[in-house]
Amino acid sequence: MKRIIYTLILLTIPFLSNMYINDFNWSLVDFIIVGVLIFSFLSFTNFIRKKFSGIKEILAIIIVVIVFILLWAELAVGIFGSPFAGS
Repeated sequence: MKRIIYTLILLTIPFLSNMYINDFNWSLVDFIIVGVLIFSFLSFTNFIRKKFSGIKEILAIIIVVIVFILLWAELAVGIFGSPFAGS
């Protein structure tokens, strides 16, 4: 339940930006994709914290953070040039 609340709280930032900044133009699909991405990130880190400890936990969380950042960047600007990349 906390992950859902944290996701919604984080989504209020782009929602408010979408309302007040003219150049910020997200559609409903954008909010859904980012919500799923944030929720997945929080779920994976929670799973890792319960399953691993010590250096394995730190390395696994670093990997999840790197994957999250790469996915975010790919969806935003298309750093790899995939078909689902942003503009």
